[in-house]
Amino acid sequence: MNTRVALSVSLVGGLLATTYLLRPIRVVRVQGVCSSFYWTVRSWLWNYPVTEDYAIWDTGDPTDEQVFESDRIRLLRIWRFLRLFFVSRGYHPYVLKDSTDIFSEIVPSIPASTENMTFPFAQRFYRTDDDAETNFFSPFVWPARDTLGRDVILKAISGPQPSKELRAFRLLQSDALRDDPRNHTIPVLDYINFNGQVFVVMPRWNVAIKADFAKLGELVRYGRAFMEAVAFLHEHNISHGDINLQNMMIDALTPRSKKTTDPLFAGVRGPERRYAFIDFETANVDNSPDLPTAFKKDVRDLASALQFNLRCIEDVIPDIVPLLESMKDSASATQPSAAMALSRYEEICSSLSVEDLELEVPGMLWLEGRTTSRPAPSIYLSDR
Repeated sequence: MNTRVALSVSLVGGLLATTYLLRPIRVVRVQGVCSSFYWTVRSWLWNYPVTEDYAIWDTGDPTDEQVFESDRIRLLRIWRFLRLFFVSRGYHPYVLKDSTDIFSEIVPSIPASTENMTFPFAQRFYRTDDDAETNFFSPFVWPARDTLGRDVILKAISGPQPSKELRAFRLLQSDALRDDPRNHTIPVLDYINFNGQVFVVMPRWNVAIKADFAKLGELVRYGRAFMEAVAFLHEHNISHGDINLQNMMIDALTPRSKKTTDPLFAGVRGPERRYAFIDFETANVDNSPDLPTAFKKDVRDLASALQFNLRCIEDVIPDIVPLLESMKDSASATQPSAAMALSRYEEICSSLSVEDLELEVPGMLWLEGRTTSRPAPSIYLSDR
């Protein structure tokens, strides 16, 4: 019997030694000794899908179908592996609607809160979770709900060495800047560290142009918010670096458009609405010599983004056109700074009366010198 036991122990020891040589154990660092032990074991069993290297979020050529599918499978596995970790921190990640389809839509995993949302959370204008569905479009971004059913976004923003985005968030959310009313950047709810990977938790807002601009005043407030935001960033020696419509958000979640022909809903852009920039991966926070050039690019990109909607009201506010054109000319020495552009914008809009601000916006979109007329009256959510 002793010989059998000794032989069994020897075989088990040999198996463990062989297994260790094939897949060495690497300690996974999370908060708490017990948690670190659990996630070290779990990581070993999953063959370490999450390392300290931020490059785990990198992807290959998206036009190569095989590469694209391989990257998607790998990244979905990372988020699936991390699911229990985020749940332990109070955030319930969305899940694939069809677990067998890597291209499936992503849906909430717990019910939505029945409470009215207040800042910093986006107000919900949809009625069912069908409208909360989304697609997995960014490697390092995943939607979730907190334990109270409020929609948030989880985003991997840095490895152990602080990234530009992490440093930008820390500065923008510092005591000195966080509560400044000109700080139109997405609020930060939490930072979470998993084995050197830093995740930021933000309220889930929507792309600003996903709701209809029905009244002239709505467009005026939209333009002013983002002009003020860029002026604020530049005042504090921060350039955004990637200003475009996908990075300009509103604190309103409207019914999801599943087709490009689906209508945009109006009636959500009251004076209480807030706008914010997201995505600071290419931000400049180092006061480097190329900061003036980065500022000029921000001003140019802002005008290029705003023109698609602001030029729909150029018949009412014709002076908006030369302002936007001057902002787009980043090669010119006379291109206005963000602060100058904001000042001129406020000057142009100051002559508008209360009646003017209530005027219906006749156009849906300005593109390549033409305004697309509104095919039908605005559709209000109250009429849905």
